[in-house]
Amino acid sequence: MERFTKDGKFIIPQVKRKKSPNKKKSRHVVTEAYCPNGCSIIDKEHEINGSPGLRVKFKRPDMEGELVLSAVQMDFEKIVLSGELKDGVKDELYCPHCGVMFKKLVNCTCKSDADMVVIGLTPELDFNNAISFCNVTGCTNGTTIKSGDIIRHMQLHGKL
Repeated sequence: MERFTKDGKFIIPQVKRKKSPNKKKSRHVVTEAYCPNGCSIIDKEHEINGSPGLRVKFKRPDMEGELVLSAVQMDFEKIVLSGELKDGVKDELYCPHCGVMFKKLVNCTCKSDADMVVIGLTPELDFNNAISFCNVTGCTNGTTIKSGDIIRHMQLHGKL
């Protein structure tokens, strides 16, 4: 095997890499989630894609109800337990146990009044250890995102 080309350049051998046939994208699954008062909102009775969901209460002027959101990152599935959701409509989100409203992290860019709501991953709310999603049904920012990632993005770009 030659080490140099005719004009004196070093030859670096190309190694073929094996592709892993079973490599899948890993997605984060929330296993603990809490309201601002420390109530667990994990709902073991309602599973979505094999994992217990996140149970929240929603309210808007003409509707009130409860739903279970998927605890799997980038999964938009939900189970509506009562009430009715409308695509493109903002709902205020509350703890289904104590009724406290979930905190808002930043405004979402999908609508002028939309918010990225925060759900803590520990009983004491820590914005750096939380997930966030938009409170407008059907928003593309409606998946669970680590709130620290949102804060960094806002600092760097000023928008989502």
